Amino acid sequence: MRFWGILLLSQVLYSGEGEEEALFLRRIAEFWQEGEHQIAKSQMEEFIAAYPESSYSEALCAALGDLFLREKNFSSALNYYTRIQTPEFSDQIFLNRMQCLCEMEWYATLADECEAYLEKGPNLHVTYFLAIGLYHQCLNASKEAEQLLKLAERARPYFEILSQSELSGEIAQGYAHLCCIFKDFPKASQIYLELANKDPTTQEEMLFQGALIQAEYDKELAMRTFDQIAKLGQKRAKEAAYNRWVLSFDLGHYEDWTQENLFSEIPLERVGMAHLFLGRSLFNLQKYDAAIREFKTYVQDAPVSETLHMALLSLLDASYQCNDLASLDQAIAKLASLYPQDPDLPKAYFSRAQILKKNQNLPEAKKEFEQLLVQFPQFQQQAQAIFELIQLDYKVNAWDACYKRACTFLTQFPDHELSPFAWRYFISSSAEMALEKPELRKQLLVDLETFLKLPLADSEKAEWTVLLAKTHYELQDYEPAILFVQNLKEPNARLLLALCYRDGHRDLARFCEIAEAALSEGANLIAPGQIHAALFNAYLELSQIEQGAEHLYAAFQANVEIKTENLLWLADVYLSRLQEEEDNFALAHRTALLLDKCKAALHDSEPFLCKLAKVYSLLGRTDEEIALLQALPSPSPEAQLLLAESYARKGVVEKAVQMFDAIVSSSATLRTPVSASASLQGARLKLAGGNPDLAQIAIQLKSLVVQKNFEGEPFYLEAALDYVDIQSKADLAKRVALLQKTKADFERRDDLLSKDYHEARAKWPRKEKTYLGYLQLIEAEICAAQATLDTQNQKDLKAKSKELLLQIVNEQTATALVGRARMLLASVDELKAKT
Repeated sequence: MRFWGILLLSQVLYSGEGEEEALFLRRIAEFWQEGEHQIAKSQMEEFIAAYPESSYSEALCAALGDLFLREKNFSSALNYYTRIQTPEFSDQIFLNRMQCLCEMEWYATLADECEAYLEKGPNLHVTYFLAIGLYHQCLNASKEAEQLLKLAERARPYFEILSQSELSGEIAQGYAHLCCIFKDFPKASQIYLELANKDPTTQEEMLFQGALIQAEYDKELAMRTFDQIAKLGQKRAKEAAYNRWVLSFDLGHYEDWTQENLFSEIPLERVGMAHLFLGRSLFNLQKYDAAIREFKTYVQDAPVSETLHMALLSLLDASYQCNDLASLDQAIAKLASLYPQDPDLPKAYFSRAQILKKNQNLPEAKKEFEQLLVQFPQFQQQAQAIFELIQLDYKVNAWDACYKRACTFLTQFPDHELSPFAWRYFISSSAEMALEKPELRKQLLVDLETFLKLPLADSEKAEWTVLLAKTHYELQDYEPAILFVQNLKEPNARLLLALCYRDGHRDLARFCEIAEAALSEGANLIAPGQIHAALFNAYLELSQIEQGAEHLYAAFQANVEIKTENLLWLADVYLSRLQEEEDNFALAHRTALLLDKCKAALHDSEPFLCKLAKVYSLLGRTDEEIALLQALPSPSPEAQLLLAESYARKGVVEKAVQMFDAIVSSSATLRTPVSASASLQGARLKLAGGNPDLAQIAIQLKSLVVQKNFEGEPFYLEAALDYVDIQSKADLAKRVALLQKTKADFERRDDLLSKDYHEARAKWPRKEKTYLGYLQLIEAEICAAQATLDTQNQKDLKAKSKELLLQIVNEQTATALVGRARMLLASVDELKAKT
């Protein structure tokens, strides 16, 4: 103001204006010099009003503008500034006028005038006002992205100029904001960090702003900056700590939220949100129980907001994840009360129903799903809810309801992603209904034909085609059934084809052939045990006993209900084989299982118990055999023989010998297998005892040999060889003679007993092989003895003996025979070694 007063005084003193005007100006100057500024200001206003065309008018307008600017009456100041047209004065008051525009927030005018001024040349302060004008326009245009970017682009070069000047501090924060608009976040945060280093009094605030911007592009870096602020311990320390935790959550560092000191580090007003973040962290760590507690803490006092809504949804999700029905119900209740029209509400009820289903509370789950569909008919997951009901109906075997719901689903949602599964429930329930109600088989045929039109995998299509054919088979439509499965390679298809040939064509041979192959490939259309039983019956009709026996035992193993007479038949088949295969432990075990199964029904049948005793004997179950036979009230000779044999194996020799002798004494002849066996075993026990009476034993054996009967072989042949052993001892010549006589005796046919003996050979083919084997053995023994006596022909005799013995061993005709052959073979090999 001093400048304008001096100017005014000089002009008044030396001007040539009119006297009145000059006096007016002199009066203004006097008032000003005397410090009466307000009087001077009012006088200036009066002068301008009285002499608007005065050459001093613009100078006084400039002075008044400065006075009003000082008083911050920017509107009045601008009013006087705008009256000035003279370039000299305009240039001098330009910055003051721009300040008025800036203070009055006429930013567009400010920017335009500054840009026009700068066309004359650079001016740092004008550049500053231009930058400020454009920046504030950016702030006001923040919702219009295109306009904002245009203004920001217009402002950027001026901010860049100012950032390199002494005014850089004045525009730093605005420049940082401008950088954020251009998403140059590193530059923006750098500006704030530089400001933080320049002024300790604003360090915390500048760091805070810088950290907020860092969070936009580098959350880890922002975390470190917020941590730095927290450690300063100043005004915003706790808020910075809270922001650090939030960034930690954003980065997935969920474990960080489980630290004990969490709530002590953050502002009190942020504790509620911290519980929410902690709950979400625990949820992400799959610690659902703990997450539920935190969510409940937050929602308890949280105001109605979008955050509360999100927290309730999170509580619903956590409750569902850990099957916490009580917490889920609490969340549903609050969600329903606060947000009754919320689209997530039906989803919550859907989750509730799913928990009930998981907890196997199927009736309540079904009720919940049904209520959901009634209460929310436009529910987005309507299809899923209906599908859940389909599953529930299927799970509780409610086939009819399952079938109807599946039909509804496929009608309403034919292209839904769950429709392929609904189709399978549809056809499966139809199949189950047909199982329960055979009258529905025709409907099943229709359903199957519809289902098989769908695009199915080859294996699945084959499976349902088999069911289609099976349904035709059950309706006795054999030809369509054959047509459907004849080209399928699946085991069940082949089995069904076999059944059709059996029941439709009565072709048992073809049935057996195809069914055998299907069974070996794992067919399970019907239980494997039932297939074995069917094959047993078919083979029996075809008179193929061995094949039938194997399938009957397989059916027995599969726990198929088999008649006792069939089990006994199979046991007899095995017992017959065991007569020739005494060391076949597996076969004996099978026989024991069969007979044990029949024991309850035949506990008082001696023939049956004797059979079981024989099997126990073969299996070495001697104690059980003895207990079984001792319990017989009036044992037959066969039972007595078995008991005597069991005593012998047990080592009760004296009692066994007594029983053997008693059997022989009670028998009128030794021509029965029982008496022959008793005589032979008794003689052997006596021979094995101390100081045996060899002569008496020889007589007993000879008596047995002369009464030979083919049915009782090999007892008589064994007795003959035992007799030779007793009589010859070390006399090889006598042994050769006795062996030759024995062979001749068993080959002769000139007496009645011999004729009967040889005529019976045709009736017992397996015994015939045993008989011929024993004759080979005798011949081999003769050759072996002669080889010792005739050293000249020893080599040929030993070779012949060995050849005969190896043939016996390889044929494995009878256990006793093979045992003798192996012993003799060892002695022949020993003789060869000595030679």
